[in-house]
Amino acid sequence: MNPKIELEQYCIDAQSAVDIAYFAGVEFNDIKNQLIIDLGAGTGRLSIACAYLQASYILSVDIDMNALRILKTNINGLGLETIILPICSDINHFEIVRQLLPKELHITTIENPPFGVQKKTADRIFLQKAFSFSDVVYSIHLANQKVHQFLTSFIKKFNWGIDYVFPFQLKLDRTYEFHKQKTKSVDVNIYRFKRKEIRK
Repeated sequence: MNPKIELEQYCIDAQSAVDIAYFAGVEFNDIKNQLIIDLGAGTGRLSIACAYLQASYILSVDIDMNALRILKTNINGLGLETIILPICSDINHFEIVRQLLPKELHITTIENPPFGVQKKTADRIFLQKAFSFSDVVYSIHLANQKVHQFLTSFIKKFNWGIDYVFPFQLKLDRTYEFHKQKTKSVDVNIYRFKRKEIRK
C-alpha cells in the first residue's frame, strides 16, 4: 500500500485492531450478529477482527481503491469474502437509508477517522455520517482535553452522547519519510457514542 498523507492514512497494527474489536464485541456485545460498518477501513484490519467476533456482515468503506485491493486479497486468503464487502466510496457520498432496512437490524459503526492534522475538521464528516445510520459508534480520536471538549459539544447537535471512553495506545509504524521512529505509540481515546433516547 502507498499511504497518502492528504488522507492521513496510517495502518492500524493488528494487535490494536483486535483489542478495539474485543472492546466493542465482548465488553459491549456490539459485534456478534450485527451489521458492522467500518468507515475508513483501509486494508481492513478492524473489519477482519470484527469478522472473527461473529459479525453478521461487514461493509468496509474506503476512498482508496489500492487499500481496498489489499483488503480484498486479505479476506480472500482468510475465507471471509462472504462476510466482508469492500466498498469504494468518498465518505461524503456514502449513504445508508435506515427506513429501507428491517427495524430490528442493529448497526454498529467502527471507524478510525483522520485526526484532522493535515486537514482540520476531517474527522467531523466521519462522525456525522456514522450518526446518520448507526445505533452505536466506536471512533478513535487523539487523547487530549481540547478534542474531548470539541467532541462533547459537536455530537450534541445530532442528539448523540458519549457513553464510554476507553484510553488506548495506538502503535503506528513508520509510514512517511518525515517519520523519524520505526514505531511510535500515540495516546488515543476510543469513544463509544450512543444515540440519546427521545423523551416523550
